[in-house]
Amino acid sequence: ELMAPVETLFESFDNEPVAAASIAQVHFAVTRDGKPVAVKILRPDVEAAFARDLEPILWIAAKLEAWQPEMRRLRPCEVVRTFADSVAIEMDLRLEAAAAEELGENARANEDGFVIPAVDWRRTGRRVLTTERVSGLPIADHDALVAAGHDTHRLAAKLLRGFLSQAMGDGFFHADLHPGNLFVTEEGEIAAVDFGIMGRLDKNSRRYLAEILLGFVRADYASVARVHFDAGYVPRNKSPELFAQAMRAVGEPVLGRPAKEISLSRILAQLFQVTKAFDMQTQPQLLLLQKTMVVAEGVAQKLDPDINTWDITSPLVEGLMQAHFSPVARAQEVLEEGVDAVRRLPGFLRRAERAVQMIADGSFQLDPDTLQELAKANPHGVRLGTVIVWILLAFALGLAFSLG
Repeated sequence: ELMAPVETLFESFDNEPVAAASIAQVHFAVTRDGKPVAVKILRPDVEAAFARDLEPILWIAAKLEAWQPEMRRLRPCEVVRTFADSVAIEMDLRLEAAAAEELGENARANEDGFVIPAVDWRRTGRRVLTTERVSGLPIADHDALVAAGHDTHRLAAKLLRGFLSQAMGDGFFHADLHPGNLFVTEEGEIAAVDFGIMGRLDKNSRRYLAEILLGFVRADYASVARVHFDAGYVPRNKSPELFAQAMRAVGEPVLGRPAKEISLSRILAQLFQVTKAFDMQTQPQLLLLQKTMVVAEGVAQKLDPDINTWDITSPLVEGLMQAHFSPVARAQEVLEEGVDAVRRLPGFLRRAERAVQMIADGSFQLDPDTLQELAKANPHGVRLGTVIVWILLAFALGLAFSLG
């Protein structure tokens, strides 16, 4: 795989794996220049095994959509494909390496970011991934963390803020935050490993999600309903007032509890439960987020059973809303798009001129039947209509050339 014998790449290589799963296993090693590393190796024929396992699941999902109309709104085929796409990263360790690098770049720009091990690209290929070795205590070993003098409340808060910063700030998050993938360094930082399952949220999804969560906490159920309709999550033929009432039924039992019992994952889970009454379609990208949020909250509560999830995360959510989705931020985004459009305008005009020249040379012609239909449609304005058609065609061709 790496086009070199093991002994030329590593000074030492532990044959006994330190971690093993169905897809891959991890070995510790030391490079020739003395750096301790972790080497992840795919199991033989794992791709074929996954394809065999996935085929019947996709078949069942397709049959459910075909035979049970009620299941179509849940989009089981798309959910399965989303899962398959996320697992596909695990089948090519170069993609996992790229994900680790991207997550690491984002983390270094964020004070609450996790420590992400650097990738050793020289010793990485499709079936082998080598990263620097993480040194630290397992985050699940509460007694060891306390004995080492770590503040478990601070760690719990850092975990929640770090995850939400990834998901709602960067739109790219570690989606497998179980305790086995998290360690606490000697400096008290949280280090993450295993980047095979990652999630992405586009900017609109992040904005809608932030507005929904803030609406719940402020008990502004009309706002929560409006965001759902604006996002297209709820069909337009449904009543916003009735949906706001349903949101109140979701929010009040959760938000009426003591502050430390407020759970973001619980709110999302309750939201999914009202989908049937309002013909809401499943949002596969949010399912992965909700699953990860449940796991992250569980780890945080093990570190500090009295953790107040919302007190920890609400300032972050509000800050992200202000930084990324405020009127000022949106105006800046529009300005940047305008500058980009102006930058591309000369090239577009050159391509449009080229298209007009093609029309003038006769190398681009409309079908005579098409021109005849245009004339019939506007017999008193054929000349003007034809000119407009040529202009539109010129710009359409210019756009086509620019995209090509």
